[in-house]
Amino acid sequence: MSWSVKGMFMKIHLRRISMSLCVLVPAFILSSCAFFQSTDFPKDVPYIKDGINFHLRGDNRLNLYRGVPHALVLCAYQLTDANAFNQLLEEKDGMARLLVCTRFDPTVNYAKKMIVQPGQDIYEAMEKTEGSRQVAVIAGYYEFQKKQAVKVIPLPEKKMFSFRRAGGSDISLYLSGREIQNMTDKKSEGGK
Repeated sequence: MSWSVKGMFMKIHLRRISMSLCVLVPAFILSSCAFFQSTDFPKDVPYIKDGINFHLRGDNRLNLYRGVPHALVLCAYQLTDANAFNQLLEEKDGMARLLVCTRFDPTVNYAKKMIVQPGQDIYEAMEKTEGSRQVAVIAGYYEFQKKQAVKVIPLPEKKMFSFRRAGGSDISLYLSGREIQNMTDKKSEGGK
């Protein structure tokens, strides 16, 4: 066999290999992404990709009343707009009504009640509903103060082609004796 025939054979062979790699490598990369959660959440807890995923950690002195820790009731709302939530919060019986965890207004897409015990870590996951732009969390502390017991968290926007829509979120909250804190804030203070 002459060198030109061998060279042509090698070119054809290399071209086939490179075309195969061009197809297989991206397919492998895309499929491998599905096996890994891009989160700090443990693998054995509820988790919904592009959903709203909670990690709630209750302090050992959670919801103190007369020096004794108690369970804490929380309600998480998926909202298209936070105005109705904030207005209800300002009413005299607003906190009690919000802790019922119902769809009190058309801007509420979904409501979920959660209960955290002192010293407990819980993980909850919920599908993100269409049109939700914020998640509002209210905690039923005995010594309720709005600034410490309510968090309104905007959902990050995902850009798909030329459209923008709110995406899912991983929300990690530390529930201390009297307030809701971001877990990252607690870690930076030297907490768990």
